Amino acid sequence: MCSPNERYTASVRTIILPLLVLLSLTLAAQLSSLAYTIDGSFLPALAPSVLVLCVVTIPLATLGLILGQNVGLGAPLLTDLLNRKPGSGKQLFLDARLALCLGLGLGALLVLIRYVHQPFLPPEMPELGHRGPLGGLLVSIGAAIGEEVWLRLGVMTILARALVYLYRRDDVDAAIGWSAIVISAIAFGAIHLPQLASYEAASPVGIVATVLGNTLVGLLFGWLYWRRSLIAAMIGHFAVDIVLHVLTAFRT
Repeated sequence: MCSPNERYTASVRTIILPLLVLLSLTLAAQLSSLAYTIDGSFLPALAPSVLVLCVVTIPLATLGLILGQNVGLGAPLLTDLLNRKPGSGKQLFLDARLALCLGLGLGALLVLIRYVHQPFLPPEMPELGHRGPLGGLLVSIGAAIGEEVWLRLGVMTILARALVYLYRRDDVDAAIGWSAIVISAIAFGAIHLPQLASYEAASPVGIVATVLGNTLVGLLFGWLYWRRSLIAAMIGHFAVDIVLHVLTAFRT
């Protein structure tokens, strides 16, 4: 049986330290994007980001790190990297290589789909790359970190552990894993609808395109999280967004 001191040390290594890193990265990415896009005073716009951090990010990240232990979810690779576990650097390289290849490929496919279906989309829907290269880069970083913490580390992990408990399983098997992936991917698609509405592009076609497109990429991110790591999901998300928001900004 572990002593209280040993349990505390283990919690610092597996929960507290990764949590602090994830929260710091999430807040830094959000504030960088906010500072670039906001017109006027920065301080009034800071409150919503801090509120989201306290009400959404901290609870979801904490639950994800705790519930993800022993079922292959959570952030084991990040924990290993922070604790300098041998072999973690090689695993990071393998995860990053796979995530980049899949993310860039899926991003290119989405650009092609958007081009083919452009005549059917509402004219109010912004063009790909409309934020410019730097704005697109900052949005890509912020989304890759924040949305993966919320939807994969948080929502998907909670769903998976709930299903494990409900069906009395010992681990996240294929049925549970894919159920959690699909549900969290649909939720990922749905959370983009308010942004669509802000562009006044929430027509039936716009809604279907937004939900389907984001659900598709959410399936990839969920699979990367389940089978590889949270870092892989973030890198895959970043790769997709780089194609959609940065590379398309250079078109002539």
